[in-house]
Amino acid sequence: MKEVLTKTESLCPVCLSRIPAKRVVEGGDVYLEKDCPEHGNFKALIWRNAELYRNWSQYSQQAVGPEKRFTDIARGCPYDCGLCPSHEADTCTTVMEVTHNCNLNCPICFASGNEGLHFEPDSHAIQGMYQTIIEAGGPYPVQISGGEPTIRDDLPTIVALGKKLGFYHIQINTNGIRIAQDKEYLMRLKESGADLIYLQFDGVSDDVYRTIRGRNLFDLKVRAISNCAEVKIGVVLVPTVVPNVNLHQLGEVVQFAKKWIPTVKGIHFQPVSYFGRYPQSPKDEDRVTLSDVLDGLVVQTRGELKKANFVPRRCEDSHCSFSSFFVLMEDGKLQARTDIARESVSGFGYKKDPPAVAARRFINRRWRLVNEEAEQAEKGCGQGCGQNQDSWLRFRKREGLYYLTITGMPFQDVWTLDLQRLKRCCVHVVTNSKRLIPLCAFYVTSITGERLYQNLPTETALSLTD
Repeated sequence: MKEVLTKTESLCPVCLSRIPAKRVVEGGDVYLEKDCPEHGNFKALIWRNAELYRNWSQYSQQAVGPEKRFTDIARGCPYDCGLCPSHEADTCTTVMEVTHNCNLNCPICFASGNEGLHFEPDSHAIQGMYQTIIEAGGPYPVQISGGEPTIRDDLPTIVALGKKLGFYHIQINTNGIRIAQDKEYLMRLKESGADLIYLQFDGVSDDVYRTIRGRNLFDLKVRAISNCAEVKIGVVLVPTVVPNVNLHQLGEVVQFAKKWIPTVKGIHFQPVSYFGRYPQSPKDEDRVTLSDVLDGLVVQTRGELKKANFVPRRCEDSHCSFSSFFVLMEDGKLQARTDIARESVSGFGYKKDPPAVAARRFINRRWRLVNEEAEQAEKGCGQGCGQNQDSWLRFRKREGLYYLTITGMPFQDVWTLDLQRLKRCCVHVVTNSKRLIPLCAFYVTSITGERLYQNLPTETALSLTD
């Protein structure tokens, strides 16, 4: 029996026209149904376990929209992104593409690297993108992305420019190949002010990488993390989770991450979304929902992680993502500092800060490697002060270094795009045409690969050192 939960709007996967949609419960799962007058009916699984979906609905929080709007409302959502006056969420993270080229050609790539228009902005364009973020109310945390940003020799200079302009948290979104092979380049990134390596990390065996990335990469991933440990820069592991490929390795990824604490600061799971370059139109069995990730984490860690440890984030729609925070104890077990029943997240400050502000503060505090003095203090405590040290103080010191954040966010593709959720997105892509565009709108593609938005190429591509 089918039950209609709520109504919304979406896009036709064929023509990208805005069409009515509804969220329905059927067979214990939640679907998005929509009807295009020209191309017919579409139905996509958005959440397994309708009971959990209903439970998480209560955690939705009224968003605080951005003060600065760069575009007006003309055609309506999602065609006027810039952000337009109808957008309801402030920015928590900005993504800045610095190239569309890549040193891989992954079978699954939401950005379709190496395809389409050539995009490699010069120094003037990059400074303009930084300034757009500042004008929007920033500086916000910035994730430098692509393509593969490390193919640019001048990436350290791009990072240094951001630091000079006042950006306090800059991440490098990378597949890790160059930083695994070139430690000196990684050191230059660290010295230029890079705060975090946001590392593509799909699993712990090469069969996973052959399927998702087209080649064996596991040893390179380990070498990249080892180099980061030597250089002393934090890492967040970012698995794209694909059914029948690596969904069964969630627990093994957690165990791998534990071995690399304190260098590894977190894991950010991204269930596969079908936009950009993907192998086929998705069926229900091709979907991984957040509830699947949560179930996998609980079962595959044999209860070390519990579902109650994962909290819906308040920066977006409550079904958009989850967060959690764990301390690695001396017995090798993860102790949760998050609990959905208590609505508490160590360091998030939900009750004090607006959602986007809380997210930005958490990213800046937890997604980085602390200074060497704090690390040495922790090591000293572990070696000799146990009997005379207050146990709570010891725990707090450990919490400051030996921790792991576990988060997850499924991007919306053209089949699952929910415009109400899109209006509350806080992850925004900055363009060289002075816009901030919600990530899912920026990368969404039709069934034939047509995009709503595309960075425009600059007339020339110059190194920042020129």
